[in-house]
Amino acid sequence: MSWNNAHGAAMIAAAQAHAALDAAGDGYVDVFGALGRDGVEVMGRRLGGLLGLYVDGSSGVPGCLLNTGLEEVAMRHTAAHELGHHRMGHGTSIDHEEQSSGRWGEGWPQHEKEAEAFASWFLMPRPAVRAALARCGLQRPGSPLDVYRMARWLGTPYATTVRHLVRLKMIDRSAESVWLKYSPAVLKAELTGSLPLLGPHAHAHVLTPAAHDALLHVAIGDCLLLDVPTAAFDRLPSGLTATPPDDGSQLPLPALTPKRSGVAWVSQDMAGDTLVTATTQSSGLFGVTLRRTPCREGSEISWA
Repeated sequence: MSWNNAHGAAMIAAAQAHAALDAAGDGYVDVFGALGRDGVEVMGRRLGGLLGLYVDGSSGVPGCLLNTGLEEVAMRHTAAHELGHHRMGHGTSIDHEEQSSGRWGEGWPQHEKEAEAFASWFLMPRPAVRAALARCGLQRPGSPLDVYRMARWLGTPYATTVRHLVRLKMIDRSAESVWLKYSPAVLKAELTGSLPLLGPHAHAHVLTPAAHDALLHVAIGDCLLLDVPTAAFDRLPSGLTATPPDDGSQLPLPALTPKRSGVAWVSQDMAGDTLVTATTQSSGLFGVTLRRTPCREGSEISWA
């Protein structure tokens, strides 16, 4: 089966799943909730070189196991991949690192191509992609940085997002070829400059005026960069700090002084949904609600 055929089948299956599982197709898609609503038991544990696995329901209740050594967006993609196996009637499947979103291959078997394509269409239906672009103040992506920024609203891996934009006809193959050469680490560094991030799994989120009243999913160590003219964060709520994390760089603190106003980091004190606000001289109040991703070790019922 070609990738084109796999995407054709997966696009239909993902649209059916959105409707059947009450998974919103115009924003951040709750893939873990969708698995539960489809009767798939979900567990998380460290799996070394495995991304995850799906066990069909032939001997009981279907389930999937996810590698908690992955960052959240990679876990989300893997979870959507396993949901693809389930929705498209595949049998038990074990997914290895060589099948990660950054390593597509024509030698993949049909069921893996279908599940991988399903993951993209399920997490990135066209309405959700357009909404993510709007939150960035964009109509179309014009650079790798644009893709990285919109992927933060979608909760998707950078390389997967680049490839899917070709399917949505928002970029062409030449842009895809160039943009895939960029790594998330390079893009994060370009966005944050000298600002530290707490480990390789932390992300940078740029908040533009178009993000007002939005819900943003974040993790411990993530950096918020306020890009609203004349605005500065109001008093930071519990769970956010203006103190840069210790990234082990040995740089003196003066070297880490933010070059722009409106910078905050997510700390382990963040519990439930948290509203962060800023006051502007021109348009008044700006606010974004933050939702911290839970620890996904063990059974899903213990993740909250």
